[in-house]
Amino acid sequence: MTEGDVAAALAHSAPGPGRVVDRLAEGLAARGVALAGARVLLLGLLEHRGNGAHPAPPLAALLHAAGALVRAVAPRAATSAHPAGLLCVPLTARELSEADAVVLLAAPGDPERVLVDRWAAYVLDARTGAGTPRT
Repeated sequence: MTEGDVAAALAHSAPGPGRVVDRLAEGLAARGVALAGARVLLLGLLEHRGNGAHPAPPLAALLHAAGALVRAVAPRAATSAHPAGLLCVPLTARELSEADAVVLLAAPGDPERVLVDRWAAYVLDARTGAGTPRT
């Protein structure tokens, strides 16, 4: 993956979901991919607490509304805690290589970082305080 393949959130605070969607659409368009129909993998989905069904996070809902095919990796969340309507998958080389974009919502651990660096074609870092592109 080259520096041109990586986008970073440069704001000092986490951008709102709408801004992340806009930046993702811009980044994908620069690669010749439309957001509608793009496979987007959210990495680091926040865990939900409590019982019952949970709505999809705002970012996932906005991406769905824009026509993206959204999947999420949330390895620490219990299966029953996954938001309704959001397909949660394991982090694998195949998931990463088939995604048009990976959106980092939390810092990946060292094993996950190796997979992301090797297999993701385009990474948008939407974490709080992210300041520099990963190369």
